[in-house]
Amino acid sequence: MTAQVPIQPGQWVLAYVDHFGPQPSDYDLVRALERLDQGGSGWDCLRKAEEQFDILHVERVMPKTFISSTGRWGKGQAKRYPRYLVVGAAPSSGEMLALRDKLFAIGFEADRLIEEEARRLISDFARKTRADALAKIHAALPHIFGRSA
Repeated sequence: MTAQVPIQPGQWVLAYVDHFGPQPSDYDLVRALERLDQGGSGWDCLRKAEEQFDILHVERVMPKTFISSTGRWGKGQAKRYPRYLVVGAAPSSGEMLALRDKLFAIGFEADRLIEEEARRLISDFARKTRADALAKIHAALPHIFGRSA
């Protein structure tokens, strides 16, 4: 288990939504954060930062949990959150919002660059393969495309 991020009442925290963060098998925050090198941490269903992270106002801190009433479910109702989900803490929600967006964008940028490079590297091969496939289609249907194909 990774050490917990220090938090205090009155701070705002960036915390994983429970099922997208550290897994119960080891609660390894480092491993969960390293998955951010892929868009949506490798989850195809994650397309927005707010789907993966919550920004919560800390009201009370205990050794393994904290209380917040600013979560996505039942706003205004206090809820207990595990501290192993916390990624960062700051005095303002704006700082956590900026960190959330920055972290979430890193993997999507990496994915975009990888896809662009893959398309560039394979473009000549793809063009030749498509031309060969088109020639085979023409050859298979000479009554439509003519015998010169």
